[in-house]
Amino acid sequence: MSEPPDSRPAAAGDDPRNEPARDGGGPGTPAEPTLTAELRLEPVQFIARTDAVMRLGSLMLGAGASSARVRDSMERAAHVVGIDELHCRVGMKDIIATAIRGQMFRTRVAEISHPAVDADRLTELKRLTEQLQPGTSATELQRQLDVVERRPRRYPTVVRVVGAGLACAAFALLNNGGWQEFIAVGIAAAAGQLVRMRIARLRTNEYLIVFLAAVTALLVYLGVAQLLTAVGVPGGQHDAAVTSAVLFLVPGFPLVTGALDLARLDLNSGIARVVYATLILLATGTAVWGVATIFQSAVTQTAEPMLDEPLLSVMRLVAGFVGVLGFAVLFDTPPAIAVTAAALGAAANTGRLALVDAGITPPIGAAAAALFVGLGAALVGRRLRAARVTITVPAVLIMVPGAAAYRAITGVIAGDTLVAIQSGFTAVFVVVALAIGLTVARIVTEKEWSRSSH
Repeated sequence: MSEPPDSRPAAAGDDPRNEPARDGGGPGTPAEPTLTAELRLEPVQFIARTDAVMRLGSLMLGAGASSARVRDSMERAAHVVGIDELHCRVGMKDIIATAIRGQMFRTRVAEISHPAVDADRLTELKRLTEQLQPGTSATELQRQLDVVERRPRRYPTVVRVVGAGLACAAFALLNNGGWQEFIAVGIAAAAGQLVRMRIARLRTNEYLIVFLAAVTALLVYLGVAQLLTAVGVPGGQHDAAVTSAVLFLVPGFPLVTGALDLARLDLNSGIARVVYATLILLATGTAVWGVATIFQSAVTQTAEPMLDEPLLSVMRLVAGFVGVLGFAVLFDTPPAIAVTAAALGAAANTGRLALVDAGITPPIGAAAAALFVGLGAALVGRRLRAARVTITVPAVLIMVPGAAAYRAITGVIAGDTLVAIQSGFTAVFVVVALAIGLTVARIVTEKEWSRSSH
């Protein structure tokens, strides 16, 4: 007969997790380690260091930083916390990093599910990285990252909605619209941004969100424009300004950071960002074409300036300042940095338009303006302790030919080949010229940009 099971209570030393490893089944079979033994074998501190560095990179990438900036910040943090080497591959929404310390190595993969541009968080992370001192523990780094991550958005929803409205309204003036278009575009863009933010909370497809926001802005614009005409407010260049109502959807951060990544031969991230930006433009352009077709609006129409010099330059300077400031607020840029970006962008854009009026081709004017912005950002960025991209992106975004891109997409869909080719090539070469200007400024002012990253 078999003996009854032992019914005595287990003592502390009888915990099976503390028992020595048992044979796996016969002579020569290696013993299986217990849970406690496995924990003793794991390099716990090394894992903690790697996790802290990966979290820093994930937060930066999710806030809109370029791949090069994420990689540089992670490498700096890795050396500070005691990691000997760090090899990173940073994509648009993912990071693969291998950390090495002595004979140990660990590879981690992180994926950012819902990235959103947050210039305030990006600025705080840059300042945190610069303040790290050798010997900082992984626990301390995690604590500081907790503080940054818990910070609420700098501006409430209503302020960001107003920022989008003012930015697009300023675009309407820069596209030679009148005060009627200024008012209509401002209201329409604010409505579109509000719809965009509300639908985004549902975590649905991003292209659907962009399409619905664009349709909302366009319908509101046409409705307000007709209402203003009915009550006798002067205006009348509605078709020339209709694309201004959706310029808040121009993917400025992916376009600029993607171009900068490509300039450093970071093809993995650069191509992904540029393709993403192109798809966003296509989603918006499709909405523009659909609404224009239904309501018979000629979105390929352009207007002549309504003012003469020097009033024209003054208007461009003021509208440029308001436009850049609006985009900066939309990106949650800290006030001092937002005002600086607005001043640089307004001056550069006014000079660019003056060069174009004087007969200089748009790409050359754009490259010169971007170079000015890049050099200015280098001079003031250190004093403000700002991530340079938080200054340059809002400043050059007002020069991105979003209206031309939408006209090109509409021309392609509608079969207007001539307009499609002219507007498309103008948009592409101006964006390339802006990237060249910013890249040259980086090469001149930053050592790491003047040498190969490989």
